[in-house]
Amino acid sequence: MKENLKPKLIFILAVFMLSLYVAVPSLGVFPNVEDVNRDGFINSPDYHAFYREKMKSNTAFMAAYDADKNGKLSDGEWSIGYEKEKEAKGFDKDPRFLERFFYQKRITKGLDLQGGIDLIYKVESPEEIKNAKELSHLVKKTITVLKNRIDMLKITEPKIQRYKKDHIRVQLAGNFNEKQVKSIIGQTDLLKFMEVVDSQANPLAFGAKSQAKDVELVRGIQEKDKDGKPSNTPVWYLVKKEALLTGDEVDRANPEFDEFGKARIGFSFKPEGTKIWGKVTTRLTGRRIAIVMGGEVFMAPNVEGPILSGGSTITGQFDLKYVKSIVDVLRAGSLPAKLVAVHENRIGATLGQDSVERGFKAGAIGFGLVFVLMFVWYKSSGAIANMALLFNLLLVMAVMVFLNATLTLPGIAGLILTVGMAVDANVIIFERLKEELKSGKSIRAAIDAGFSKAFSAIIDSNVTSLLTCVILFKYGSGPIQGFAVTLSIGILASMFTAIFVVKVLLKAWYANSDAATVSI
Repeated sequence: MKENLKPKLIFILAVFMLSLYVAVPSLGVFPNVEDVNRDGFINSPDYHAFYREKMKSNTAFMAAYDADKNGKLSDGEWSIGYEKEKEAKGFDKDPRFLERFFYQKRITKGLDLQGGIDLIYKVESPEEIKNAKELSHLVKKTITVLKNRIDMLKITEPKIQRYKKDHIRVQLAGNFNEKQVKSIIGQTDLLKFMEVVDSQANPLAFGAKSQAKDVELVRGIQEKDKDGKPSNTPVWYLVKKEALLTGDEVDRANPEFDEFGKARIGFSFKPEGTKIWGKVTTRLTGRRIAIVMGGEVFMAPNVEGPILSGGSTITGQFDLKYVKSIVDVLRAGSLPAKLVAVHENRIGATLGQDSVERGFKAGAIGFGLVFVLMFVWYKSSGAIANMALLFNLLLVMAVMVFLNATLTLPGIAGLILTVGMAVDANVIIFERLKEELKSGKSIRAAIDAGFSKAFSAIIDSNVTSLLTCVILFKYGSGPIQGFAVTLSIGILASMFTAIFVVKVLLKAWYANSDAATVSI
């Protein structure tokens, strides 16, 4: 009886198309457009910056508009070229047009590929810890506060987790202000409400007042432009050293809008903080209170009157973006414990990019050699195995994106090893298939018998490899865990492609063929 392969082929095609939809954006086939104006959106200024950089490698464009022949485009040169060529070159169009038809999320690169810092802190409690449960609760609370702080910095995909019993590991990839990050992570009382004594544009203008023991100088937040350069002259504040309240007392903070649609900041305190806030605002009516975060004054609003309910609003000429930044500050909270830095590892972005290029070059060479060997040794069957191998890698990438798994340099090694393991399964199957064909069986019977007899050997080897991955993930850390995750996903994908996909494709290929034997 002839087997109906159509449902299986439809299933394979569906899995392939889904894998393609999820994995393609992570394969580097689409242009990477950066948010150059740092407004949180990719729009026209970002398109123009992308095309301006791209045109440097366009010989005809540079010959026409690079007037001083220095290999660069000045603002004036680019403006002339833009106006003349914008219609023909599509400078106003999103260069990522095709990307919108695919899954928007890309694979997360680890520290060793993106560059960044790996920090380990020891958690030291200000009070005596009685048991392991209290320690665990303290560490969890500290991690929660750290996540809030890191979120304020807009660093993508931070990893903050418990390390050993009383340590916390913070892994941050990408480009950011390292000094600012460490300052914000390490300060116990990150957020403070402080009484303002005076404010001046120049710190020297305070004179002898700044020498008093109960006051300190704090600089206002210094805004930066899209190039990271200071865009304003910060105001200096003379504040009382003793904080009126800390972030621990903040219960809620949200952006709000008044009756005219203007953005304002709304927040409230916990019960104990409400009592203190009522007394403070009564005493300081008509004066200013500074909101200090990370050693900088974010704002210093006037107190219009006593606030006894605990709910407060800060009004002014604020845009929504600024209001959201203040809300983030208010939500950050204070650390419940002191963090002592015990380890720091810094990886440069250049080293990471070099690692990526070397890793993928090694993978491409290995992949190519396997492709050639399989085709030469196993002919048409080898070509089908190669198709399944491509499907296997695409499936691994898709699963990693979907599970938000992190790709590390050892993870690339895991991908390369996956290729070898997938081929190993096919070699076992094809050698068994040869033996069945030599015994005189028909093509269909030989394929069924070959896969059936190879199945137990493939399962045994892959299960033991999976157990090894579990052990590596359980007792390893960082890159070792990345290797274990990638390899385990690769093993499962290779079992699917080698045992199921190759078998169905072989049967489909020879179902309507007049061949007397399998090309193997």
